[in-house]
Amino acid sequence: MVQLASWVLLAVMVVVGWFGFAPLVGKSLLVGGVLANLSFWLLKRDLLGLLRGELTAVKARFFIKYYTRLFILAVLLFLIIRSGVLQIAGLLIGLSTVFVSVTVVAVAGVRKELNIKEAS
Repeated sequence: MVQLASWVLLAVMVVVGWFGFAPLVGKSLLVGGVLANLSFWLLKRDLLGLLRGELTAVKARFFIKYYTRLFILAVLLFLIIRSGVLQIAGLLIGLSTVFVSVTVVAVAGVRKELNIKEAS
């Protein structure tokens, strides 16, 4: 649910940024959002693999993958920001799509749970 919400939110943000502000804003949102969503997808895949296997056997490999992915993301962001080809604010807002989606899905779940308890 979070992944779907993230991609939908990203699509809306890119369209609004592209046509409402400037194509550069839309591109910046797109790059930031794609980086965040792909990183989140890879993290989910690795966590599912961790939970399926023997925890002690795969824990070290999980952390190596996690920190490698984090390092690669940091290097990519450094290179993108240093090149100056994208707008930093748009890039940062695009990177926040997963956070916003997690928050929206969590709040919706809590509200649904509270409504079920009130109805009982």
